[in-house]
Amino acid sequence: MLAMYGQEKWVCEPSALRRWGYRLLGELHVPGRIRGNHVIRAISRLGCDDRPLRVLDAGSGRGDLAIAVAKQHPNWQVIGVDLALDRAAYAVEAAKYLGLKNLEFRIGDLATLGLENEFDLIVNSDVLEHIEDDRSVLRNLFRALRPGGHLIVTSPSIPQRKHLRLVRWREPRINFSVRDYGHVRHGYSKRDIEDKFREAGGRVVSTYFTFGFFGTLAFDIFFVMGDSAPNPVVFAVMFPWLLGLGFLDLHFRSRVGSAILAVGTKGG
Repeated sequence: MLAMYGQEKWVCEPSALRRWGYRLLGELHVPGRIRGNHVIRAISRLGCDDRPLRVLDAGSGRGDLAIAVAKQHPNWQVIGVDLALDRAAYAVEAAKYLGLKNLEFRIGDLATLGLENEFDLIVNSDVLEHIEDDRSVLRNLFRALRPGGHLIVTSPSIPQRKHLRLVRWREPRINFSVRDYGHVRHGYSKRDIEDKFREAGGRVVSTYFTFGFFGTLAFDIFFVMGDSAPNPVVFAVMFPWLLGLGFLDLHFRSRVGSAILAVGTKGG
């Protein structure tokens, strides 16, 4: 099964049912859990586990990824930056409850980050598709890296995989659009993201697809079940199966996928 992730969300959750869900099962949003595990796996592949790093989660949201990294690497200093005060406050509360001394959260705009040669690792997970001027943000992120540091970016990919017929049936009936998620673009192709890394002053280390057949199937089933507001009984029955699909997605790399993960580095 996928590694436990997002368990700390129970601290600020107003719903009693979801509080217990987070405490017992971890992250309940299965696509987010799959994505987080892909990022953690990419970080592990860098081979930096044994040395202290300074890490930036650029667009940290409610802090799930930053918290997971800080818990896993107590010798790393992790900083989360997000534009939204409410999300940052949520993250601060969860980190405070966990007593993580190596983690802090700040309010900041990635478009005006203004940092230079400060981080060994920067993660930008499913953020760029929300930002109009993505080129400026990527320049800022590579500038904030120390020489030899790494940037990990995830995003939806284009073209998107074909989804379940039931998804395509449901979307027009609920007037669904990717803009409901705040997206300003559908995502990136491998060539798109690699070109933008180079334009921003970085060097591409690797680019590969995530959410292949198994991950996309898990995403689609989760969406059809009601996305973030599923029927609790249906969710309880399907949750282990969705985690199983996520596990398969994590361990069987696909030639195509609904999301993309790119790793870049900054030369000396």
